[in-house]
Amino acid sequence: MKPKLLVLCLVILLGAAQGSAFAKFTAAVLPFEGTEIRDWYLDRDQMIKGITESLTDRLSECDWLKVIERTRMEQILTEQHFGYSGRVDTFTAAEIGRLLGADVLVLGTVNVLEQKEGGGVKAGLVILRGSTARVELSARLVDVNTGVILGSVQGSGTETGLSFAVEDFYGISFSSQAFKDSLLGKALAEAVEDLAASFDDAFRDLELDTEPLVGNILAVVGDKYVLNLGAVHNVKRGDRFAVSQVVRVAGLTKPVEVPVGTLRAISVEEEAFPNGANRP
Repeated sequence: MKPKLLVLCLVILLGAAQGSAFAKFTAAVLPFEGTEIRDWYLDRDQMIKGITESLTDRLSECDWLKVIERTRMEQILTEQHFGYSGRVDTFTAAEIGRLLGADVLVLGTVNVLEQKEGGGVKAGLVILRGSTARVELSARLVDVNTGVILGSVQGSGTETGLSFAVEDFYGISFSSQAFKDSLLGKALAEAVEDLAASFDDAFRDLELDTEPLVGNILAVVGDKYVLNLGAVHNVKRGDRFAVSQVVRVAGLTKPVEVPVGTLRAISVEEEAFPNGANRP
């Protein structure tokens, strides 16, 4: 029995068409890497989440970019058992990006987050000290389909004046007004704004190759499928595809594509590759 004709398109390309009329592509901002966030600052997970959300909100203001909503991102991260304190490897990042229907991933890093203190004065129960807060952030833009780093940008912020002593940050929420008014909070806000502005300048005119990669199932071997796409089409092991069945409907001149599941390449030959089992 001949296998039914199926049309396959990369999940990333399916997501690209869902943006606004002006958005050129869809981006997912993954949790920042925060090894530079010392234990004596705010809770590390809370800080990473706050920085990631701040950049997500800021990039959402770019009319040329559609940004995946934070709630959707958190849902996928939870389903994939990926925490905000985890390090993002390329495979996991690309996998999450495809699940989200993103064209590109924003992978951020906290390079510097520090507050150096001098002499201080006591104001009630809180010690205020002459301090300098400095924050440096960076972000890479990665093509979900190819895994290629399309570019990187940096952002920084510095504030000097009287502020909380470092030990007084314990128990203060990232989203609290007290933190926002602190030198560290202001320096961080400056760094996020600088990073977003650099991102806008660097990638506004970026063009992605959005030509759909389409193939057919040639054979079914057990629970595996052999497709007529391979290394010559730049298919890589681990690439995930959306599968649709072409159905002809009476009264319609053109066939309709009905989504039936996804496949993932488990090995790749020159002109073909077998996939894992179809998942509805």
